[in-house]
Amino acid sequence: MISCVSNIMIKKINTVDAYDGICKAERIMDENNINCIPVMHDGKLVGVLTSRDIRKTHPNRIVADAMTKKVISVTPETSLWKAKQVFEENKIETLLVKEKDSLVGLVTKTCLYTELGKYYDPLTGLYRSEYIYHMGMELLEKGFEISVIFIDLNEFGQIDKEFGHAQGDLILKELGMLLKSHSHGDTYLCRFGGDEFVVLTQYNLDKCMVLAEILLKAISTHKFKNNINVTASAGIAGGRRQDARAQNPRETVMDLINLASLASTKAKKEKTKLAVADGFFQNEIACGSA
Repeated sequence: MISCVSNIMIKKINTVDAYDGICKAERIMDENNINCIPVMHDGKLVGVLTSRDIRKTHPNRIVADAMTKKVISVTPETSLWKAKQVFEENKIETLLVKEKDSLVGLVTKTCLYTELGKYYDPLTGLYRSEYIYHMGMELLEKGFEISVIFIDLNEFGQIDKEFGHAQGDLILKELGMLLKSHSHGDTYLCRFGGDEFVVLTQYNLDKCMVLAEILLKAISTHKFKNNINVTASAGIAGGRRQDARAQNPRETVMDLINLASLASTKAKKEKTKLAVADGFFQNEIACGSA
């Protein structure tokens, strides 16, 4: 389930009327320890007043003289990552939540970033899987074709047994930094779980395979701590799909990840290191990795 602002928004909202005095608005904000307050008039949202607006206005003025009329809002269904983008693009501290024409909540930047912290993997510093689902759905809804690279370390359980879980964690941390440094700016990376990583791209088959080869080679040639030999297998799914946009976007992303996972398992079994999934490509391809 994609996390939305409805999960974290404040539903009990303090408001002021456009014809209230600035002093009243300032008192309400101080009493409730908030730096932004919605402005209503005749039951409609007409603006927003911030503590910065108050500082620039004479205390004898009314709210309408100081408020910002441009109201930036999102719907309750807006994803947390989209809300983050709205915050950053508009350089605001509070985001209003509207459903149709009604004000139903607000989200503070502090609250949003605290919640987003739950979707980071503390070991590797990468996002967790929910981020990939969100980005995949967003790209599909914008009309882009997407492809997925599923990377799975080979015999990682044996490394844990031989060198200990602490050493295994160091390898995963190192691997996260390695994948991030070799991933492009137009790709999206996450630690999917355990020793599995996913890269989401907008690439066609050929370009996606090139990136997968680069990542696999970076892993196999990297000198991990204590000179432990680490290799990986990868599966690819996506690209030239038929009627992809007619499907449920979330189901499409889930299917792609599942197919890419199965392809990585096949590559591991057949020792080809890299394989392309059936189903979403016209032809199956399996190849070796340098």
